[in-house]
Amino acid sequence: MGNKCCINVFDDGPLGIEDLESLTDANGEELEIKSRMALCRCGASENKPFCDGAHKKIGFSSKIEKQETDQKINEGKRAIKVYLNGPYEVSGDIELNINDEMSLSGDDPYYLCRCGASENKPFCDGSHKKIDFSDE
Repeated sequence: MGNKCCINVFDDGPLGIEDLESLTDANGEELEIKSRMALCRCGASENKPFCDGAHKKIGFSSKIEKQETDQKINEGKRAIKVYLNGPYEVSGDIELNINDEMSLSGDDPYYLCRCGASENKPFCDGSHKKIDFSDE
């Protein structure tokens, strides 16, 4: 593994991903990855799981409050799996950066919201089920 993989959570915007090794869809098929990419977390992109700027059009709001958390080093492939009509599953040694002030690695794996409705952004709280979020 080369560079440190990280997810940057942008207020009112997407997840910026750097140096990811694997991105799979709900069918387990590998999606094209680039050294830098943006994944939708508002739920409105027409190009899911990738961001297409829809968060600006719908007025997506997500200000993340700083939280103190212990750093953990996770082993394994740095990967994100997209669940059909559900969250992103993040596994491996991936740093999560929120508000440029904190870095944390959650449990391995951990789950990030992509429907836009979670009350615990950027983490998934199951709201995708309540709002019938769909990849379509």
